[in-house]
Amino acid sequence: MPELSLLEPISTETIHLDAEARFPRARLSVVGGPDAGAHVLLEGQTVVVGSGDDCDLKLTDTSVSRRHMELSGGPGGWRLRDLRSTNGVFLAGLQVIEARLSEKVRIRLGRSELRFEPERTQVHWPLSPRERFGEAWGKSAAIRRVFALLEQAGPATGGIVLEGEPGVGKETLARGVHAQCARKDAPFVVVDVEALVHGTLEADLFGQELTVSGARLLPRPGAFEEAHGGILFLDEVALLPLPLQSRVMRVLETKEVRPLNAPHAAPRPADVRVVASTRFDLEAEVKAGRFREDLFYHLAVFRIRVPPLRERPEDIPGLARQFAQRVRGADVLSEDALEMLQRHDWSGNVQELRTVVERLCAFPDLGAAAVSRALGVEPRAPEGSRAFDKLEERLLALPYHEAKERVLESFERTYFLEHLRVAGGVVTRAAKAAGLPRQSVHRMLRRLGLSAGEE
Repeated sequence: MPELSLLEPISTETIHLDAEARFPRARLSVVGGPDAGAHVLLEGQTVVVGSGDDCDLKLTDTSVSRRHMELSGGPGGWRLRDLRSTNGVFLAGLQVIEARLSEKVRIRLGRSELRFEPERTQVHWPLSPRERFGEAWGKSAAIRRVFALLEQAGPATGGIVLEGEPGVGKETLARGVHAQCARKDAPFVVVDVEALVHGTLEADLFGQELTVSGARLLPRPGAFEEAHGGILFLDEVALLPLPLQSRVMRVLETKEVRPLNAPHAAPRPADVRVVASTRFDLEAEVKAGRFREDLFYHLAVFRIRVPPLRERPEDIPGLARQFAQRVRGADVLSEDALEMLQRHDWSGNVQELRTVVERLCAFPDLGAAAVSRALGVEPRAPEGSRAFDKLEERLLALPYHEAKERVLESFERTYFLEHLRVAGGVVTRAAKAAGLPRQSVHRMLRRLGLSAGEE
């Protein structure tokens, strides 16, 4: 029988001394249903199976969801995950949400049957001997593989595409690349494509020359010009509109940029190295016609997948302690709290973990009940019930105004940290999302001991 892990978190193997990790290649084949004969070779990459055009193994079975399941490989084995499909994923007659596969097994999706089969040949992953890359940290083989790839890609000159879910730390890794490459003394400029795609993206990228009543003003430089000689980080690059992709490609080829509304102005130098990030499979976007093939090849000289936090749970305690140290100046998390954090799924990844630790640090001595509340995994006691947990008991022991202040400060800190995260640290954008004047948000941040720069 295959080794199945249905409920407990799935760990990747932690390797501290070896220079590489090894695990078997595998083949996923369709053996029953309308797509019998289709297959994909698994070499450590994440493979999505479903009926959607962007899937790595596309099925025409109408009972299969658009994105039905995914398989990802690593030193700890192959990990299967149901992507909230309509009809579920079944192994050996059992419906599973997550499973670790180490032997041949049949998988049923709707009316289709697939066969997972490890092969004798092995995948070799180089692992970094270090547990830190710039400000990014991790001891798992999954993240140390990323560090090893970036240690090779960083000193090179080609573009880098970091693929992964939101919150996994792609910008932090990009800053690590900047710190170790030849352009480290030049600017590192961030453009959030998703935040600007419906607004001023074109002007923010290429600059703009403004006139008022016919009088020419000094031009506003764009990100390409500001990043000249350095690195331009394009966050969520897959959302770049096709017309702008052509202009980006031209700037990268000519190393010059011409601002908007300035057809007769001399072009300005824009020699940049692009590090891009995306939560999408950029190659699939090319196949679907939503992303230019030439731009893809220019950007993806190095294409690196950043694993989600649930694929490296052994990193969670160390990350949580580091976040607590930054917030409180000390490690205030109990072993019980760390164990509960390690069992959580973390759909928001490292960013979500940081937010939860921030909540916990507001009440460091309240035990596991505070962790449950912070994670949203425990319902509140009915109104009027005397079955208060430790959090409620401690608050009730305080005078009303003091208890209210503690709760309010915790809420405000978490609220503004999250808005700043979404806004990329831009206070004006965070204030607009919160429906508050920018000056008011600045005052609140100072009162809470926070700043956009720190976030």
